[in-house]
Amino acid sequence: MLVKTNRQLSILTIGVTLVSLAGCSGGSDYPDGYKSRFVYSDRTDSLMGEAQNGIGDLPGVKKLVDDRFGDPQKLNAWLKLPIDFGGVTGELAETPDASVAVEELTLSFDGEVTKDGDKPLLLQFVTGKAAPSIVFVSNWLAEGGKASLTAAMDVPPAAGDQVVVNGGGVLAHGRGLYMRHCSHCHGTSGDGKGPTAEYLVPRPRDYRHGVFKFTSTDAQSKVSRDDLYRILRNGVPGTYMPSFVPMLQEDELVAVIEYVRFLAMRGEFERKLVNELASDYSEAALQSRKESGESRKDIVEELKEFLTDDMQDSLAFVSDDLAESWDTANSEDALIVPDCSRIEDSIASRRIGRELYLSKTLNCADCHGISAKGNGPQTTIYEKNPITSELYPDPGLHDVWDNVNQPRNLTQGIYRGGRRPVDLFRRIHAGIKGSRMPSFKKVLKHEEIWHIVNYVLSVPFNAEPGHAPVAVPDEPAATAAL
Repeated sequence: MLVKTNRQLSILTIGVTLVSLAGCSGGSDYPDGYKSRFVYSDRTDSLMGEAQNGIGDLPGVKKLVDDRFGDPQKLNAWLKLPIDFGGVTGELAETPDASVAVEELTLSFDGEVTKDGDKPLLLQFVTGKAAPSIVFVSNWLAEGGKASLTAAMDVPPAAGDQVVVNGGGVLAHGRGLYMRHCSHCHGTSGDGKGPTAEYLVPRPRDYRHGVFKFTSTDAQSKVSRDDLYRILRNGVPGTYMPSFVPMLQEDELVAVIEYVRFLAMRGEFERKLVNELASDYSEAALQSRKESGESRKDIVEELKEFLTDDMQDSLAFVSDDLAESWDTANSEDALIVPDCSRIEDSIASRRIGRELYLSKTLNCADCHGISAKGNGPQTTIYEKNPITSELYPDPGLHDVWDNVNQPRNLTQGIYRGGRRPVDLFRRIHAGIKGSRMPSFKKVLKHEEIWHIVNYVLSVPFNAEPGHAPVAVPDEPAATAAL
């Protein structure tokens, strides 16, 4: 379905074949057996009803999200987003003669269009009066861009109308693989609430914030495709996230990555829209305003004016920011590249690294502890929830998903973001997104970061401070000679 506000959207509707999910039916994501659905966030549900569902023909948050992303059975590929949906995009080069039945089109495409034998090409209009019509091309001549249709079009298109040939294949493929391999932990919506999630520690990632912890990108950038590929390929050590290399082929990994990015963008778009409305039109704000003397009728009328006059600007700002930030994450500028080679690992380098670790400037021990066991004093405090301004019920450091995060016990030698020296360099340089681990790029030179990396990598093999190292007996001469 193509939905229009005041500004037409380029939306490609993708029919998706259902995937059998043994053992996963009947949960909240599967109200009709195997028919899954996307769920809305608690923050969306905290809005007053009119902000959630709209007023008359004016859409609220839920419809605005659905229009752009669809549901698991019929995904909407919002072409504005930097996602490889699959297919070849193009446009109508000439306006056909509307006085006769339109059975031939002149098209131009951004890439090569190839026809598979006698199988007709599927062509969908994504803008213009003909959208979202789907027509079939029986014959395609690349030279001249002539497409013969299997049947005349009901609504004539016009020059400049956008089209997609055989679109959505990558996203549909990724959705099927995700539902089979990922949804039981991460949930159909990517909310981290799949059927097995409650039994896992740490909890599966909730993609809807658009935040991923372990990236190769700078502190302000999103996760890159390469980062997601690395996670799928290697898994996350110390968690239940496995490597999918034994199960998925290269093209399948790519498809899953695009679908995960799709879910993350859907969730982030929803959150950003809620942010535009929550301060004035949440149930809590409504109650407060009513207690201050405003009537519900006046508040609803004000919301109606916002949806009519201001929402289009908000949508443009939110969608432009979303597209740009996710696109930028895959650029060379976002990648963290040390400006010097790794400092040679030595006793002297490790000593410098430990001094920096304990320094007042960095104060790593405040979280990780003096002995680097993840037991610093910050693990015993009660933090304030930034949304509710109330104290969390459990002590310790919380992430953006409201989970308690124990700082890494560095003596175990398990690094969830990867154990390569450059992986640790990037954790120190950019921090860990969504967690209390901050970026130190403004206070450390790159060579200083390398000293800390050398120290951290040595921790599992060193005696605790104040303890003598364990003596290693000399090997017999015969053994030493081998």
